Amino acid sequence: MRYRKSIKIMPGVRVNLSKSGISTSVGGRGATVNVSKRAIRSTLSVPGTGLSWSSTSGWTESQRSLQTDEIEHLRIAASKAIEAVSKEAEKANAIGIRIDRAIDALNGGRGLTNSKAQTFEKRVLTEEQKLSELEGKVREHGLFLDAIEVRLRAMKFGMFAGRRKRHRDNVAEAVATSSRGARDIGSQLADVHRALSDKLSEVQDKLDALEKGA
Repeated sequence: MRYRKSIKIMPGVRVNLSKSGISTSVGGRGATVNVSKRAIRSTLSVPGTGLSWSSTSGWTESQRSLQTDEIEHLRIAASKAIEAVSKEAEKANAIGIRIDRAIDALNGGRGLTNSKAQTFEKRVLTEEQKLSELEGKVREHGLFLDAIEVRLRAMKFGMFAGRRKRHRDNVAEAVATSSRGARDIGSQLADVHRALSDKLSEVQDKLDALEKGA
């Protein structure tokens, strides 16, 4: 016999009750992270396509009953997510450099031409695709960190577990700070994405004006 119940405690956050224990889910359509005593599972999907990707970070059965071990596993998992976000930010900086070069090439020489506009458009579309991929990854890492924080905050401690509780609080605060950083990076990527689209429209408008003038 199976038992499972899901309780919504706030937008995007659910507590799941089952025979195997309690887990926490953060996210919604497109990206979800589930954290339990046994493992952390993240799922990323493309709505309407049936395509999805999932990964699981788990630990051994003998360790999962110890709070100190669970806190340490969550800390390590969060550190890996933070490191991944940093790498995505570096990739975003590289994209910015390539975009600046493309703009310089567009504005150089004898001015705007149809050939230069087409080359610029190809470059922008390529970088836009890369930006979309980075945005998705950063969003997933942010959800991952949110789920870890929720799991840490939900831990219960006995009367004489002050040291463990302080350690949990320190880890949870570090994870929360990193989660906010991931959201900031996500917002910056979205801003760059919008700026790219605006620049492409601007170039197309200038090209249309030149063709009409000719």
